[in-house]
Amino acid sequence: MNTSVYEAQERQMLFHNATADEVLYGGAAGGGKTIAILFDAVGKALSYKGLRIAVFRRTYPELEKSLVFNFLKMVPASWYKYHKNEKRATFNKTGSVIEFGHCQFESDVYKFQSAEYDFIYFDELTHWSEFMYTYLLSRLRTTKSYIKPQVKSATNPGGIGHFWTKTRFIDDAEPFKIQERLDLQSMGHYTTQFIPSRVYDNKYLMKDDRYIQTLLKLPEDERKALLEGDWNSFKGQFFKEWKNDIHTIEPFAIPPNWRRFCSIDWGYRAQSAVLWYAVSPQKKVYVYRELYESLNTDEELVAKIKELSKGETISYTVADPSLWSVTQFERGESIAYRFSQMGLPLVKADNNRMSGASTVHSYLGIDKDKKPSLMFFNTCFNCLRIIPGLVHDEKNPDEIKAGSEDHIYDSLRYGIMSHPIPKKAETAKAPAYSMDWIMAEIKEDRENRSYIGHH
Repeated sequence: MNTSVYEAQERQMLFHNATADEVLYGGAAGGGKTIAILFDAVGKALSYKGLRIAVFRRTYPELEKSLVFNFLKMVPASWYKYHKNEKRATFNKTGSVIEFGHCQFESDVYKFQSAEYDFIYFDELTHWSEFMYTYLLSRLRTTKSYIKPQVKSATNPGGIGHFWTKTRFIDDAEPFKIQERLDLQSMGHYTTQFIPSRVYDNKYLMKDDRYIQTLLKLPEDERKALLEGDWNSFKGQFFKEWKNDIHTIEPFAIPPNWRRFCSIDWGYRAQSAVLWYAVSPQKKVYVYRELYESLNTDEELVAKIKELSKGETISYTVADPSLWSVTQFERGESIAYRFSQMGLPLVKADNNRMSGASTVHSYLGIDKDKKPSLMFFNTCFNCLRIIPGLVHDEKNPDEIKAGSEDHIYDSLRYGIMSHPIPKKAETAKAPAYSMDWIMAEIKEDRENRSYIGHH
């Protein structure tokens, strides 16, 4: 690398030398993240022949103003030929290519369905949903024996991807160390590495404290995240009621007399989100199963739902009202009609987003005994990663931010809106959320049924 163009600082050099399958750099503002991303990609393109490299930013304006602008400004034009329309730079000596891309909407990832990349980079990773990240991760493939394909990202805390990024890279991991991970869906292994960086690690910004003074004036949540790189400070979290130790529980055997129902947010290219609910006699609602998949036909999705529900009495299945539309189908049949013809009749959901959000807030809120009315089995992996990570829209704090991975949440809204809001307990009971409390609830239910049966 020509040091007159770019001289990596200590933390940036650690990022360049990181060898894990997936690397995350940053955690605070001012650490030189975008430049590190850019020149890591340039370094690869100058070092190896015939590479295809992708550098992503979530939206087109961000891509143009940040990555493309800095590339054209800082990288000598004699090194490459830039194709403006394709946002692609081809390096003269190696023939390696850097492509600059964006995906504003989740469905935009399918534009890269046939692409294959040797290296992939994400700038501001927490602006991306986990689905988008993992889908584009599947485009990482190479036949070149002389390189190890890698995904490298940079970001600050906060944003719609805060929770999953924290879970994937930060939790249960020591900074700088390579961490062995297990993909719970594919059961395959991969490695991650987190390289933290703060403004104090940037010798250029430290020459003038005006940048630090600006960060010090921010509200507490933002200041902790951007100045200190605090991943536990989460600006804009939509469901601040969420507590893992309260809303997440170990699975238990659900009594057969408890009422059960389902909710569906349908999609084909986007994810279909199906949730199963059980309601205790005390009106506590348990989400005990989830199905979260894309690319299922109507027939395939119905078959999977029926198979998962085998042996259970499902009172009803509530679904997005758009499934009753017939205008988009040549046969003049709605998706709801086709579901009913396959033995899965649907109930039209209340799709009022404001009321739905308010109702979910109420369910997640705790009563005087520190018990919420809604809990999730810890086997519902997608619920547990998506719901606490949702952020509110900057212009409308009562709405989820546009572009969020919200299919699970929409399905949850439909389900919860179909069930009356329980009255919060007014009297003290046993401490909440041990399995002892849940088993006591089941025992009480059995004793009540036994009493009724003898009188």
